[in-house]
Amino acid sequence: MSAETGMCGVVQVECRAQAAMLRLCGNFFENIRDLARRDAILNAFDACSADPSVKVIILNAACCGVGVEEYVRFFREQQGRMDKQSAHRFCNAVNQVLLDIVRSGKLVVTVCGGHMLAFFLGLSLASDYGILAGDSVFHNSYLDMGMLPKGGLPYLISRRLGNRSVYDVLLVEREIPAAMALERGLVDAVVPAEQVEEAAFAYAARFASVPMATIAGTKRLTNWCIRDLEEFLSYENKQLLKALDRLN
Repeated sequence: MSAETGMCGVVQVECRAQAAMLRLCGNFFENIRDLARRDAILNAFDACSADPSVKVIILNAACCGVGVEEYVRFFREQQGRMDKQSAHRFCNAVNQVLLDIVRSGKLVVTVCGGHMLAFFLGLSLASDYGILAGDSVFHNSYLDMGMLPKGGLPYLISRRLGNRSVYDVLLVEREIPAAMALERGLVDAVVPAEQVEEAAFAYAARFASVPMATIAGTKRLTNWCIRDLEEFLSYENKQLLKALDRLN
């Protein structure tokens, strides 16, 4: 893999030592719903996962527009339609990204910044380490629509913090700023926005001397219950689509 490559303006890949950073570019919410752009992101991630020289993948969402307003508008439009294929495709795309993170034999660090949709918190929780820029805010926009969260959040939060935290984080808070996310144990580090990439590469460097087989094996053991997550995400899809039907 080259030191730095660009892919259709959707994702850029930079390699340093044994870490590969994927910078998500453009509007992620729009990109994840477009088949070609979604595949560009997934293919870049798969290439890093398959690269024997890479031990840590850094998924950097701090420089992409996340489309908070587009997200609300998209689901409001779906509420008036009998055909829910667009919503289903979006849910499946989010599921695929989450499962790729957990299935990867590499350690995955997620970096978030700015105003983020709630499912980015799910990506961070599914990762092995989560870093937020100090200006980060997660938006629980589904609350404004009477919808459900997407991104495996109830499963991932309950696994990390217990069931009671699910209700506090997902039902009470409409916005979750970086300081609150760190205080509640939802992320691992908060750093100034201009330092997020260096912080991610510094974390990755801690594993430079660890054999790849040991990293991959330990991650498999840590995520041994991935089938539970797979089943949960499928169930989450069904419940979200039912919620859309009830709002029609």
